[in-house]
Amino acid sequence: MIAYNFHAIGKGADGKASVGQEKLAPPSPTAIGGATYRAQHGANGEQLLLGHLVAALGDTFPRSLLVTYYVSLKTNPFVVLTGREGVGKAALAAGLAAALVGQESGQFVTIGSDSWARYGSQSSYYRGIHERFGTSQLIETLNEAAAPENSDKIYLVLLKGLTLEELNSYVNRLLQIGPHGERRLALPGVAPAAQPVVPPNCFITATLHSPRVASPRDQEALRHAGQIEFSPGLHADTTLPALPLPPVGLQRIMLGAVAHDSRCARARLATLLGRGELRRLAPSPAVAASLLEGGVTIPRTLREATLAYVANSFDSEDCGLFDPAHAKRNAQLAFDAQIIQRLLWRIDWRRRALHRRLATLLHG
Repeated sequence: MIAYNFHAIGKGADGKASVGQEKLAPPSPTAIGGATYRAQHGANGEQLLLGHLVAALGDTFPRSLLVTYYVSLKTNPFVVLTGREGVGKAALAAGLAAALVGQESGQFVTIGSDSWARYGSQSSYYRGIHERFGTSQLIETLNEAAAPENSDKIYLVLLKGLTLEELNSYVNRLLQIGPHGERRLALPGVAPAAQPVVPPNCFITATLHSPRVASPRDQEALRHAGQIEFSPGLHADTTLPALPLPPVGLQRIMLGAVAHDSRCARARLATLLGRGELRRLAPSPAVAASLLEGGVTIPRTLREATLAYVANSFDSEDCGLFDPAHAKRNAQLAFDAQIIQRLLWRIDWRRRALHRRLATLLHG
């Protein structure tokens, strides 16, 4: 799958090209330490960041969707945007990248689908070339993100218009997810403990046009992903406005706020909400009724994974990103959002009305 003699050249944020795959290593923890940066930056950094996203993209996407996507990127190894073609999935990823790193930045990389190569007498040849190029481009981006001089920069990767087969290749064959959210490349011939760690400053989004996710293989492909379903009526305009250069410091705000460990999330929420309130945290009645109608049950292990998302929905000052004024309501909105994202693919797509209702509950 990986062509070791094939190197893609990516243009970095500093304008210099970077080549090779030997540089992949995790960034220095002190360079992206959340507590240190938050102390220097001051209060409500994430509220300012979200305010900037809403000001830049609020005419195209509802605030609830922007918050849901932002918190999903902080929490999940992958975010998968699903829905029919043309509803704005790629525009959301490109818009957030433009607002955070700039529209012409080399820190936003798009890798397309190989569906164009599936037809013709030489389809297997072209698909093989595309797969090697796409994988090499992804690895090159991870190399660049892992360089010490780039540890305070965000790198955003968009896997655009994938088929479920392609998503499975990226999610389950190339990248492996550890029990506490750590991400490693699954390089052939390398022991699991020696696999390189995917840099925490790299965020991956995939878009799927397929409306169907039902088979066990499909379910496995989305098991670790945060899924955001785009209903046909979510919004109509997917043309992004021309955006000015983003303010300095937004990337460091996001990097300082990222957390994947559910154990730390539980401890933080116990302090923030109280242990009793944390134990009672469950889907709201409307979401619970919709899931029951769809015949979907919540696995016990999913609740623990959901707590990281809920914790990430609060900023460093313990103000909610969904609802800054009410901690309990913010926690409920975040819990519902993550439960819907993690379970939506279990519902037969033929039940379109149920999908639309859950999307409405998610985005208001």
